Amino acid sequence: MTINSTMRAAFFTPGNNKVVLKDTLIPTPTSEQVLLKVVAAGVCHSDVYLLSDDILDSRTYVMGHETVGYAVEWGSNVKGIVKGQLYAVWASVPCAKAIAGFPPFSDSVGLGHNGGYAQYLVVNASELVQVPHGLAPEIAVLAADSLITVYNALHNVAELRPGTNKRVLIYGVGGLGHQAIQLAKSYGATVYACDFKPAARELALSVGADQVFDHAELNAATADTAENPLTVDVAIDFVVNAQSFSLLTNAVKRAGSDLSSPGGTVVLVGVSADQLTITPIEYIIWHINVKTSIYGSLNDLKASLGLLSRGVVRPVVSTDSLENINEVLDALKANEVTGRKVILPNAGSGN
Repeated sequence: MTINSTMRAAFFTPGNNKVVLKDTLIPTPTSEQVLLKVVAAGVCHSDVYLLSDDILDSRTYVMGHETVGYAVEWGSNVKGIVKGQLYAVWASVPCAKAIAGFPPFSDSVGLGHNGGYAQYLVVNASELVQVPHGLAPEIAVLAADSLITVYNALHNVAELRPGTNKRVLIYGVGGLGHQAIQLAKSYGATVYACDFKPAARELALSVGADQVFDHAELNAATADTAENPLTVDVAIDFVVNAQSFSLLTNAVKRAGSDLSSPGGTVVLVGVSADQLTITPIEYIIWHINVKTSIYGSLNDLKASLGLLSRGVVRPVVSTDSLENINEVLDALKANEVTGRKVILPNAGSGN
């Protein structure tokens, strides 16, 4: 296969609220790197957040941190890579250098380092995990960010395990939330879901949620004045704003009414700059635990690929072209996307 010298890519550019699509040189792998032909790149709400200027970032780079691609060529020190094999990219870069005031993860694939909104991508061989045979790229790609994030939040942070009888509330039934419902159900949990969009609530029911609410309904169900207030053991917040935090606090607080219990847990996952209010005495006397979760480990990526391969999680996915990336990001910002949106950078391309 002959590779052209240039490719299309979508760049984060300081001061620009849109990604900049342009032709750029196809990168050459170093001795430790692999060149991938990008087949699929998931579109994430965190990309919308990064383009909002809430974080001042002076770097210019190709966005996209949920990526799978076929191995094309690699450096002299790379071993064990198979040409033409599909690989998922773990976005965490070895020996990353953080931007001031942020952890090392702020310097990762699609965030500082060039990412998957491009036809080609170079990454360290150590960041690659082979995709199980038969798993479609547009499905496998979700393991590289959205599902690995869900898995870390539920399995590691909330400490849910198969055979659980816990009650779990998923707030925000988007690209991550609808996968979280399926994972929690597969573990045996009773799962509730909340979203303001009727289509999202319908999606929640279709993937196994036991009961769904809009905001007003959840507020009424968890109110102290309710005849039998809804109480859950774990609440996963994929939105994270003042409204969601207040609602989820009410939902978990009665789980800690017994001093011998570990208390209810709220896990914050959604990326936002909203100010959240905590009244210490409320959290102390009700034994409310607040935890945070971001991304996951290399082993979590492998576990996520396994969940997809076995059909434990069956994501709802729609695809689009790289040329439409700004329209896709705008739709995501406007909450017009149901499920997960995936870009196919090489669709229809002879590159």
